[in-house]
Amino acid sequence: MFQKCKNKTMRPEDALALVRKNFLCGTPINQIDWHGLLDDINWDEQEELLNQTVNNTLVVQYPLKLGYQVAFLKHIIHHLNKMNIEQHDQLYERYCGLLSQSGMEDQAGFSYKHYELPGNDVITLKESSAFISEGTTGLCSWQASKALCEFITNNLEDFHGKNILELGSGVGLTGIFMAKHCEPSMIVLSDYHSSVVGTLKQNVELNFPKGAKVETDNPLVKCLVDNGDSIVAVMDLDWSYINASNINQLIEPDVLVGADIVYDHALFQPLLIAINYVFALTNNKCKFVLSCTERNQDTLNDFLEMLVTAKFRINEEAVCSPKHFQWDATASRIRIFSITRDWSFQ
Repeated sequence: MFQKCKNKTMRPEDALALVRKNFLCGTPINQIDWHGLLDDINWDEQEELLNQTVNNTLVVQYPLKLGYQVAFLKHIIHHLNKMNIEQHDQLYERYCGLLSQSGMEDQAGFSYKHYELPGNDVITLKESSAFISEGTTGLCSWQASKALCEFITNNLEDFHGKNILELGSGVGLTGIFMAKHCEPSMIVLSDYHSSVVGTLKQNVELNFPKGAKVETDNPLVKCLVDNGDSIVAVMDLDWSYINASNINQLIEPDVLVGADIVYDHALFQPLLIAINYVFALTNNKCKFVLSCTERNQDTLNDFLEMLVTAKFRINEEAVCSPKHFQWDATASRIRIFSITRDWSFQ
């Protein structure tokens, strides 16, 4: 049991829970608020900290990036040295053990992150730490995905029980979160790059291990899982040829979502083809929720102008502060839009 310390800004058990949450999802070390947890930590408390982080059974089975774990322990050791606090033997043993594994990580740069959700649920994602891996940026979770999850948490009524299609799902954070937290009737997670689709399929199967697999004769559907609350599918979907995908036989979306898919002019026309197809399929009755990291204001504005020209209506939504998902809200501007079209548009 952690002892109360005058330097701690909250109950020690709550501080530990927050540190664990940040560690599991790989929050940069310099962005973790320790709330004084390390300022007067004793041996038993150090052991508990290790058990909930680097020795966590989830981390042992599905390890975080090795370099991140080393940096985490190095920060603790450095802080305890500065405070003249005796370090637990296991702290050094674990640190040295991780250092000895240097160079033994997955050659493709894959590791795992774990996102703790409300209700004691967890999303575990396999992803790549490389900015560009195997020729794609889709093998890691991006800021706009986390912001979209936060937005969804505050607008559950718009997603609960609905048919949802996600474009550019990447490793699946937003889609898997919706499948777990919103109980959609059906949700289809889609992407196009073969490595991304393969990793996306693995992540869906990892997070719904008890789901019943459903057979389908559509070769573009890579997995179809009935988890009891929702049907979850992974689909290989080329936006330019969405009309040939037979997706209409799988789902008629009430909601279309996408996060960090508007960053390259070369993608705009294929994306607009896909959006137009889905809206036509639903007689313009669906809604598109788009979350973007505004890296270049002109690039984003160009795409929004394309939507306006195509008779879409755009409403900018308020971006929620990080609560369940951690991201650096000061690093880049996140913008979220709800996009609809007049039902009479032909």
